[in-house]
Amino acid sequence: MEVPPHPRGGTVTNCYMVSEDESVKISALVVKEEGFKAVVNAVKTYEWKDEDFLLASYPKNGTNFLWEIMTMLLRGTSDYIQDFKALCMMDLFPVTKLDTDNLFPSPRVLNTHYRLEALPAAFHGKKTVLVMRNPKDVCVSYFHQESKLKFEKAGEEGNVVQMTFPEYMRIFLYGQDMPFGNFFKYCEYMWTLKDKPNVHFVFYEELIKDPIGAITKVNEFMGTERSPELIAQIADATTFSKMQQGKSQQGHDNTALLNVLRVDATAMKKTLSLMFRKGKVGDWKDQFTVADNELFDAFLEQWTGGKDIPFIYV
Repeated sequence: MEVPPHPRGGTVTNCYMVSEDESVKISALVVKEEGFKAVVNAVKTYEWKDEDFLLASYPKNGTNFLWEIMTMLLRGTSDYIQDFKALCMMDLFPVTKLDTDNLFPSPRVLNTHYRLEALPAAFHGKKTVLVMRNPKDVCVSYFHQESKLKFEKAGEEGNVVQMTFPEYMRIFLYGQDMPFGNFFKYCEYMWTLKDKPNVHFVFYEELIKDPIGAITKVNEFMGTERSPELIAQIADATTFSKMQQGKSQQGHDNTALLNVLRVDATAMKKTLSLMFRKGKVGDWKDQFTVADNELFDAFLEQWTGGKDIPFIYV
């Protein structure tokens, strides 16, 4: 099957996250090559803080929700976190700056979209929450984000993708050169970690359908010992509609922070607005044609590596 190349894949940017033994090489999401080099150097030299947590997820799997919930649990509040999440996104911001520039003190939740096998040993075996979402909804959500989001590259600004959904779906299913790698390879590896005592799995759909139950389990895993009353308040505050309204404006008027992140207010506001589109379980049904669904199901039938992952599609 002919697969269109991803416009910002590793073959275009020549930027990869590579494991210490060089056995794992994953295409990186690159805003600017100079910035990516700083990110890689920071990841390689970072010294883990034992009071911190790692949140691992593929893009569009509920990252923002879990980060907010975990940080609320750490701080014992249901108020929205005012410290900016992008600072903890170690794939895009030099993680060492959190301490050297006193930007986001521990305890904190660091976040990565890379498979953990690509990260240095400092991040292995740490207290980690992994979140997964059914691949059909991930594909739709990622398509809409990449179709709208603009990044600067080599001094030029342009659309990330200009393609139809069926074209994008083929990249998602069969492409091996997407930024952060192939979703299905991601899931295959991460699912092998499910029984490790330092790892807690969350399915996005469970978080949406039973937020109190899902947050209670995260609270127990993190050892934060928050009350049922606070957990209920956090569950209410992090419903999709409230998160969309409460978080989409955050940080775009903070000049000092925008200077640190090297973006302007307009770009930041646009980026934040794209983080929360629908959050709906089963949104793929509104996007897929019959032909799309047949192709996707044929792929899933042949995908042996994910047969025992209990994805929730509705």
